[in-house]
Amino acid sequence: MADFRDTDAGAAFIASADSRNTSPEIVEAIAFFARDLAEAEAFWEGDYAICPPSGLWERVTKNGLHATTDFCWGAAGSGWWDDLNMRA
Repeated sequence: MADFRDTDAGAAFIASADSRNTSPEIVEAIAFFARDLAEAEAFWEGDYAICPPSGLWERVTKNGLHATTDFCWGAAGSGWWDDLNMRA
C-alpha cells in the first residue's frame, strides 16, 4: 500500500496548501502521518489522533533546524505552533 502522500489524493491535499494559507511543509507533514484523506482532514481540523503535535513540529522544523515562525498555518499564521499547543 502506498503512503497517503504518494497517492493522487495525497498530492491533491498537499497542493491545497496555498488555498489553506498554509506553508507546504505543514501540509506535507500532515500527509506524511495520515493514512488517507479523512485522517489528513481530521488533523487539519484539530483531531491529533494520527500523531502528537510534537511529531508535526519535528517534521516541519526538521527537529528544530528551522524556526516555527518560518512557516504559517491558516488563521494562526506564523504563530501556528503556539496555537497548536494550546489546542492539543
